[in-house]
Amino acid sequence: MYPGLALAKALQKIKNDIDILYIGTTNGLEATIVPQAGLNFKVVDARGLPRKPSVKALATFFSAGRGTIEAAGILKNFQPDVVIGMGAYVSMPVVGAAVLRKIPTIIHEQNAVPGLVNRVLGKVVSAIAVSYPGMESHFPTGKRIVFTGNPIREEVMRVDRQEAARAYSIEESRKVVLIFGGSRGAQKINESAVGLYDHWRHNDGLQIIHSTGKINYDPVRESIDALRSAGDSLAYSTYPYIDDMGGAYAVADLLVCRSGATTIAEISSIGLPAILIPYPYATDNHQAENARQLERMGAAKVILDQDVTSDSLCGAAEELVFDKEKLAAMSAASLEFGRPRAAGELADLVFEVAQSKKNEQPIENKLGSSY
Repeated sequence: MYPGLALAKALQKIKNDIDILYIGTTNGLEATIVPQAGLNFKVVDARGLPRKPSVKALATFFSAGRGTIEAAGILKNFQPDVVIGMGAYVSMPVVGAAVLRKIPTIIHEQNAVPGLVNRVLGKVVSAIAVSYPGMESHFPTGKRIVFTGNPIREEVMRVDRQEAARAYSIEESRKVVLIFGGSRGAQKINESAVGLYDHWRHNDGLQIIHSTGKINYDPVRESIDALRSAGDSLAYSTYPYIDDMGGAYAVADLLVCRSGATTIAEISSIGLPAILIPYPYATDNHQAENARQLERMGAAKVILDQDVTSDSLCGAAEELVFDKEKLAAMSAASLEFGRPRAAGELADLVFEVAQSKKNEQPIENKLGSSY
């Protein structure tokens, strides 16, 4: 959703009178957040694609048909010049309906390994935008594939570090390690992070900012409080969720986190060194490949979920966080990998595809987007 909203902003910057329709589902975050962002919003029936035959697969098949009919009706009324699918399962009926109606289409793939929806739609769309180089082998030969990167939120990039340092009570003499596992948290990361307290309780050169996820906040906070004792030097703060990730990034020297597509795009655009712990149950293990891409560049160290412990995490972090040269080299590699202009480059592609498919006639300022 957030890359989709970033794309919408980039499109509006290029042409402020453009008409954008965001199509999603009723059970996703988009049903609340998209209208708050000021975009028109419609819903269709959509479910994740099954990978094995089952009763659930049959229900999904009927849902896809119903969703495609609903999407076709929406597109008939809206009359978009181009439809963009951002990879979620709702893209299947919407982009599928656009192809049937001969509307120009683009899909955007956020991960290093394409999801099932994009692998299917990649056979029929006008163009494919990707977030990692060298992804041609995942799509049909002859398809137009453009390396744009993954759009990120502007607010992540535009942060006053001094203001952020005050918000997080950062002591300038300390190195800051930012730990998070996504909005829901990550159990293995949380458990390992709690174990770091004993390793570092007497370290007056470190400050930990730990976002636990709302579900795990109380158990983690209670565990840390139970470990605290008089004379401890470590600064350790826990948060259930960090709304202002830009501020947290701005004060961090080293990250410990998962390797989802948006996280990778954000931290590489800023140039943050990271210890990446891929979510082990991601479809086609795409988070591991996301992480390995940064590791091969020298921008990150990867610890697999099955191997992460407080000892392994402590060893990896200590090897990096106090070594200015290593951090600087990782930061430079991360920046080299990053695509801070991804939203603008994807927006350029959108207008180009719309223009070319209309025989170079001016487009009518309408875009349909499914996320």
